[in-house]
Amino acid sequence: MAIVREIVVPAKEGRGLHMKAGQLLDIVDLDGQQVGDLVAWRRDDPSEYMSPTHTVSCNTSIMLRKGSRLFTNHRNPIFSIVRDDVERHDIIVPCCDHERFAHDFGIHDHPHCLGNLIQARDLLGEKVELHGEWAWNVFMHNHVTPEGKVVTDAAVHPAGSTITLRAEMDAVVLLSACPQDLTPCNAFNPTPMKLVLRDA
Repeated sequence: MAIVREIVVPAKEGRGLHMKAGQLLDIVDLDGQQVGDLVAWRRDDPSEYMSPTHTVSCNTSIMLRKGSRLFTNHRNPIFSIVRDDVERHDIIVPCCDHERFAHDFGIHDHPHCLGNLIQARDLLGEKVELHGEWAWNVFMHNHVTPEGKVVTDAAVHPAGSTITLRAEMDAVVLLSACPQDLTPCNAFNPTPMKLVLRDA
């Protein structure tokens, strides 16, 4: 399978690319224990975007792994998971933003995934207004307690861990190498990731 493009996503930053239907995207954690926040939308119609809540509804599950599909807000499949070394991701909570750090930590100038995704959008020259609830938290090790509380655990997957998505439509894809260093989600040490776009 021919590699079309490789992009390193620096720690605490965001990058993106355009995908054609049928292409494969490897999301690679270069150093291990790193979370990536991903958003995507239909390239010819940004009003149709990857929706975590619709994905949960269509799969009747909050668990995603090889063979699962991700859906848009119109309940159309946008990605299929064809490889998943980790099989543990969060699809419940939105990505972090300025308000999250101000509300939870009293910090007003911390980098956050929504800002990284906006950076990635701008680097691609896209004009779509982004929302934190669009994000799927790849490799994030949250769990839900019997009482219904969402708890963030340190990611434990090793360097080189990869998830591969097959595009089911032409799409714009953005990834943030999560900058969170105040909870265990990146083992308190944000590191870079890589995007590898391939023709099937």
